[in-house]
Amino acid sequence: MDPTGILRQTPIFRDLSVQDIAELLPDVRRHTYGRGRSLWFEGDRADDLVIVAEGQLKAHRVSVDGREVIMAVFPAVSMTGEVGLFHPRGTRWLGLTAMTASTCLLIRRAPLLAFMSRHPAAMQRMLEQLSITAVRAAYLFSDVAFGRIGKRVAGLLLSLLDEYGEVTPDGVRLRFRLSQGELAAHVAATRENVNRALSTLIGAGVISQRDGHFYIRDRTALERAAQTTDAGL
Repeated sequence: MDPTGILRQTPIFRDLSVQDIAELLPDVRRHTYGRGRSLWFEGDRADDLVIVAEGQLKAHRVSVDGREVIMAVFPAVSMTGEVGLFHPRGTRWLGLTAMTASTCLLIRRAPLLAFMSRHPAAMQRMLEQLSITAVRAAYLFSDVAFGRIGKRVAGLLLSLLDEYGEVTPDGVRLRFRLSQGELAAHVAATRENVNRALSTLIGAGVISQRDGHFYIRDRTALERAAQTTDAGL
């Protein structure tokens, strides 16, 4: 594993040189987590920024009766933990759990702040990331409040494929696996209703699913489905 190469692929550190990143390496710790292992729970103290080096994490909330809503998925070379880390309360607002066996790079708040004060480009990227997180949360809330399930499923797939997609001969492929149950937890709906929405999209040739991966086959149709009040097909 190359910590420098991984850090330079993240939004926060991508503008920095190898020499710049070398300053931070003494403060970077590596941890591994088995599938299903929790990195933290809602309400825990927020001490670290987390960069996923390998594997896949999910940020989630669990209701008192055990129902889970997945707020975000973090594949390799993505970052999480910044909201709690910089919030005045210094606590975690969501739980974080490994969806697969994962290796992460952890950086504590104090050395990270000191580093960003010396590198304004990293500070600017961090502020941008916090803004993106806030906008994503606002849209997630409004989609659950106003959007029907077909619209929510299409919108979520579109945003995930935009952020984590890779071009293949079969279309734009989501580079991490996402089960239908996990997709249902993302959009706060039952698995049965999500399956119906997916069946409509798959039957119309808009998306396909193979080996746990989703593919966009017709982006225009998926965008139309994400904007309408029903499946839109």
